Amino acid sequence: MNAMISMNFPQVQAFCAEHCVQMVQAGPDQICPECAKNAVNKNNREHQKHVDQMVRELHFGGAMIPARHKDSGFRNYKTVHDGQSNALSSCVDFAKTIIARQKRNLIMTGKTGTGKTHLSCATARTLLSKGIYVRYITSEDMANEIANAWKKPDDSESSAVYRFSEYDLLIVDEYGLHDRHENRLQLVHKVLYSRYDAGKATMIVSNMTAHELQKDLGDRLWSRFQHDGLVMVECNWADQRVGGGV
Repeated sequence: MNAMISMNFPQVQAFCAEHCVQMVQAGPDQICPECAKNAVNKNNREHQKHVDQMVRELHFGGAMIPARHKDSGFRNYKTVHDGQSNALSSCVDFAKTIIARQKRNLIMTGKTGTGKTHLSCATARTLLSKGIYVRYITSEDMANEIANAWKKPDDSESSAVYRFSEYDLLIVDEYGLHDRHENRLQLVHKVLYSRYDAGKATMIVSNMTAHELQKDLGDRLWSRFQHDGLVMVECNWADQRVGGGV
């Protein structure tokens, strides 16, 4: 940049006190090529910082993290016993695996109020901060969105399934809670099969036990879910919401 300035503008006798280089005449002003280069670099850095912030906001907005969990992170997940500590460390390790661009799936089971959604959203926020595309959605909402795709003139069931297959990580919360209609459950399974075929990571969060979830998914889908590595997190403790817990 300074070489270009020196070539395009005539040099003058004055020298820049800071950089000890000969200044050039640019219209009515005498400027230092090094100072000009630094100013351009600063502007470029500020522009890139602005672009990065916009991209980050788009990533977080597209993830559809519930407002209640917009600040849920690994650091503010409360651990008062070994089970919670193990669940936390498992999710942290899982996030590191995805950041390293390695394929894994994660299933988190347990009763309501055990902090499962907090941990899933903490995982999402960690990955989003690294520029990894994540989507959070309940099983019911995903099934409804796919089922209603035909009502839109520019959409279809296959297109909706494809959209859910594109995220680096898809978090399917409340699996088995409000999706018991057979046709709706099949739509959820279509997404899980599609993500397996695309080699994408999936996290399932459910109030079912691990055994119940395995039976509900079926042998073929359960086998595929384990193929690239499966992390099981079982939250087998009491509801922590009662009394102001996680």
